[in-house]
Amino acid sequence: EVFYVKATKNPPLPPAPDLSSLTFGKTIDLLKNGMEDWRLIETTATNGWKVEKGLLLNDPAQKQGEPHIHYGNLRTKAEFEDFNLKLKVNIPKGSNSGIYLRGIYEVQVMDSYGKDLDNHHMGALYSRITPNQSAEKKAGKWQEMDITLCERHLTVVLNGKKIIDNQPVEGVTGGAITSDESKPGPIFLQGDHGAVSYKDIELKPIIR
Repeated sequence: EVFYVKATKNPPLPPAPDLSSLTFGKTIDLLKNGMEDWRLIETTATNGWKVEKGLLLNDPAQKQGEPHIHYGNLRTKAEFEDFNLKLKVNIPKGSNSGIYLRGIYEVQVMDSYGKDLDNHHMGALYSRITPNQSAEKKAGKWQEMDITLCERHLTVVLNGKKIIDNQPVEGVTGGAITSDESKPGPIFLQGDHGAVSYKDIELKPIIR
């Protein structure tokens, strides 16, 4: 018996874009309609997400002595190519989440205040790009993230400090919903690791 596997070769990594010359489209408020613009990725998972008073809340609570509950990751119904994404996030002590850009590149969200620089800590491109400085706040405080993905290059500003500066993204990160880097994809928020709150999630598409 012969099996055929179809593989897609990703296009070469483009040169770093000139971010000062970008043109943006209209701002999209991704929480304007509550949960209407979002859905779970895993249809059989438990939904720990809800929107209350403009806050997107995730509480993947487990019950002691009972079987582990698998909570779902949340994604936008819409898909995007290149964009600027601004949001605020609040991470309880010891908790962990992640923001997947186009569903394939994870910008880490976790309580890493006071820890050494690492490509698994807050604001890093998970396992790929280590921030150039620490900018996270203590657990329980609202933190501001300003993320630009353009031509497979990433810029991350965390709490007003540019911690990743137009750096090349050399491949998808763990948990990506596809290995194809040539297509648009959703914003996907990790919901199966720990409690987290998001607000003011706004996306501006880059117009080519």
